[in-house]
Amino acid sequence: MDELLVGPNSLRLRDDMDEDEMARGLDHLMEQNETDLPFLASYGADMDGMGIDVDALFLGVETFLSSRRVKFDSDEKCIKYNSTCITKHEEGLLIEIEHEDLPLVHSDLDRVGFFQGTLHGDKSKLSVILQMWGGEHRRFLERLVEHCV
Repeated sequence: MDELLVGPNSLRLRDDMDEDEMARGLDHLMEQNETDLPFLASYGADMDGMGIDVDALFLGVETFLSSRRVKFDSDEKCIKYNSTCITKHEEGLLIEIEHEDLPLVHSDLDRVGFFQGTLHGDKSKLSVILQMWGGEHRRFLERLVEHCV
């Protein structure tokens, strides 16, 4: 076993490292993984937490619905299709739906990127503010589109 701990590329136990070596190792790891990802802001929330780009989020939802060939009406503030209304809100996009047996549970609205979610007991009415756009949010809307269209 001692043979594995010899040489410049060998694994070393943390106990064998002094504090300076550990700090340099952490700094090096952070530098390797530090990446500027400004394009993510176009999916909803800014990376620095300064706010939400509601217009970019709105455009993302419009693009998503178009890609799914959903027929909808929209103006600069609202997207409407069937029993769904998606409106620009100061804190994101307000999604309101009235439809029988929505395929959701309350925990679907308690996830990151959803704010002030309410689902009626009979699952016929939904209200939630969408604050981010990512895979989980896209799947959320996919389920609703499949159910309500």
